[in-house]
Amino acid sequence: MAQLNQATKRLQEALDRLERAVDARVGNGTDSGDGPELRAALAAAQKQNAALQKAAKAVATRLDSSIARFKSALEA
Repeated sequence: MAQLNQATKRLQEALDRLERAVDARVGNGTDSGDGPELRAALAAAQKQNAALQKAAKAVATRLDSSIARFKSALEA
């Protein structure tokens, strides 16, 4: 679970860096024609990030449920 959280955090940080890079290129007029590709890469990374966050939440829910069942079984 910790590894999944770390991976999600690294992906979010990478997305933030990519967003800043796109903004910097477009904002300072140095867009060399690759702006659309950068935007597409950013959109794809954001989509992947959303999917990973959804998966992380599902895993956390399942783990919590399993832990509760194990605790219940141990207490019986």
